[in-house]
Amino acid sequence: MGAPSSSGNRGVLALGASLAALCIDARRGVSVCLLGSSREGGAIRMRPHGRSVQIPIIHWRMAPNSSPKHHLVVILLMSILYRLIPIAGVRSWISGLIPWIGVVRCLTVVGDVRGGDSFSDIYGIKRFLIASMPSWSVILVRGEIVHFPQTYGPFRTRTARTIARFLLRRSSAVIARDRESQRVAQALVGDVLEVGISPDVAFALHPDRLVTFQAEPPLEGGLPKTTIGINVNGLMFNGGYTRRNMFGLKMDYKVFLTDLLSAMASVTSSSFLLVPHTLAPAGDIESDNDACHQLRMALPPAVRSRVRIVTGEYDAHQIKGIISQLDFFVGSRMHSCIAALSQGVPCVGVAYSMKFKGVFESVGMEDWVVDGRHLDEMHAIERVVELYGSRESVRSGLAADAEAARSRLTEFFAGLIESGMERAAKEV
Repeated sequence: MGAPSSSGNRGVLALGASLAALCIDARRGVSVCLLGSSREGGAIRMRPHGRSVQIPIIHWRMAPNSSPKHHLVVILLMSILYRLIPIAGVRSWISGLIPWIGVVRCLTVVGDVRGGDSFSDIYGIKRFLIASMPSWSVILVRGEIVHFPQTYGPFRTRTARTIARFLLRRSSAVIARDRESQRVAQALVGDVLEVGISPDVAFALHPDRLVTFQAEPPLEGGLPKTTIGINVNGLMFNGGYTRRNMFGLKMDYKVFLTDLLSAMASVTSSSFLLVPHTLAPAGDIESDNDACHQLRMALPPAVRSRVRIVTGEYDAHQIKGIISQLDFFVGSRMHSCIAALSQGVPCVGVAYSMKFKGVFESVGMEDWVVDGRHLDEMHAIERVVELYGSRESVRSGLAADAEAARSRLTEFFAGLIESGMERAAKEV
């Protein structure tokens, strides 16, 4: 759950592919399915470790004209009924009537990853409430749920905090991907269970290295070895969903990016590659690719001539492969940064929330976070340039820490699946 089957956001797609790979590798014979919002069910193909695997989709909908058996409100109401009436015949009838419930009750493990960072009301209370409804349904049907490695919090409203406490206290496992949100989650669950910690699952995503790829201006041959990558976050670029500095940044993000490229161009002869990580049409508030084009056109001509944009519709594996070829990376989308960190590419995270520091800390790179909520453009640029100068000092250590993170993930998911099998055996 929480890893969409289709999205312009390559970060959340990376979560799905990584989770599929980790679960499949955890134990021989394991199969996986996606539970979540989708226009229709069926199946999609993922490529864990380069192998094409068909993944079934069990979907819910919120559209008023959607089929009642797939509507989230109906699913939730029938889940309540399923919980209230512990009669085998009634429960079998409900399971046959509502596909979601029929599948959820039979699975060994049901885990929610919430896009990695959406177990919070930072993106709005409505989004948090809707995302919590399927989790509540799972708890009603199964009595428990697993929360896969993710960030918990921050919570701006009492309502979100109350719902978070309710869901986490009814989980069989809660895993954080950073120590700060581990602390937040532990405070919510109290002594009901111990909140674990694990690297972000996208550390396990395999890259597809592209020798050539579509870029503007066109790229002849491969990338120069000293190319600097910049991920432009379209949501930050446009001021968040409210378009009024939703994240409370101290810096002007547009000015920061323009001035950063000019500053970097003055201290290095390297070329630059703008790497969108959420693809959407021009004008879409989330569109990294649109923001990349606007940024490039705003640059002085001399700087612009050294800047290219990745323009192909590449998937998460391919984007990670492109990032692997960079000498240095600056990212504002969390999973673009993970794509760099997990491959030993020195990376600066330009943060808009607490999640960055914790994820960077998992590979010993917490000092490489530049927090846009606390630094203005000038001081942020000075810090990025300073870190660029020290990139070689961290490269080998980062590669080793990233490999260790992948090993911890493999061990964690093997244990998680084994625990699920044992729990299922006891219930039988």
